[in-house]
Amino acid sequence: MENAQSGNKTMIWIAVGCLAVVVCIAVVILFGFGGLMWLGSQSPENADVKVSTPPNASVGDDVQIQVTVTNTSSEVLELSSIDISLNYLNGFTVTQVTPAYSDVGQYDSLGGGETFQTYYFHQPIEPGISLTIVFDAKAVIPGDFSGAIDVCIDSDFNCITNIPRTVIK
Repeated sequence: MENAQSGNKTMIWIAVGCLAVVVCIAVVILFGFGGLMWLGSQSPENADVKVSTPPNASVGDDVQIQVTVTNTSSEVLELSSIDISLNYLNGFTVTQVTPAYSDVGQYDSLGGGETFQTYYFHQPIEPGISLTIVFDAKAVIPGDFSGAIDVCIDSDFNCITNIPRTVIK
């Protein structure tokens, strides 16, 4: 009789322990992905961003992708990075970036489907000043290219998104 009660208590403790582990995993998933989604939904204030791309080009043409960030605040802002979707960049070869970036990398967006080329600048932008980043490129493949260009201010998660489109013939 004593062994049966001891076995039941052990089973209850095992069940409680498993339930606690499942609850902890659920909380981590909920708050982890929820926090990332919240960060991704943030948009910088006090900065105006203009992305200028050619609407069309021919294979072999030299083109420019221009990103202008204007600081409309009374505080110094930092251009952290510019993320360009490979869905757009696949039609081009970037030959030069002015001013020069400090580092470059690639990442896949949450949920997949889109890979980004990230150019890190960490450039301060004084109040009332505009900074223009120029990507000199060559059109290399015919097609209809579009994808997100994220301009991230003060962090890698505080971004303004533009979706340009260029048709290369």
